[in-house]
Amino acid sequence: MSPEQASTILEQLALGTDPRTGESLREGDACAAPEVIRALFIARQALQGVLAAELSRPARRAPVMRNGVVLPNVGKKWSADDADTLLQQFEAGMPIGQIAARLGRTDGGIVARLVHAGVLPDREAGYALIKGSPGNREQPA
Repeated sequence: MSPEQASTILEQLALGTDPRTGESLREGDACAAPEVIRALFIARQALQGVLAAELSRPARRAPVMRNGVVLPNVGKKWSADDADTLLQQFEAGMPIGQIAARLGRTDGGIVARLVHAGVLPDREAGYALIKGSPGNREQPA
């Protein structure tokens, strides 16, 4: 049963209608008692509030995959630890593709962060490193 269906059933009961048949509830039915009717309306309002909150929440994106590898950190804010790891691994000569895989990010994300940190002058220099040999770390003049 969906939350929308549950909301409809609660409303029908609170209005004195049997949700299965559409007929009026019999006199003396527990759902016809004033305190039960109030409780049903409160429950329906609460359920509608939950549904409204779910609708306003942005949809979750599917995980990003590159070459069959899930990259769980794509689009996430960089932690100080991840930024430090990036710089240490880059300075140690690790290829950008390997750094990206270890940090769960794309090659482009790694390049952008290296430019942001001032390690690379621009993105083109980073992409040249990706296409060129991993040992070629000379920055363009």
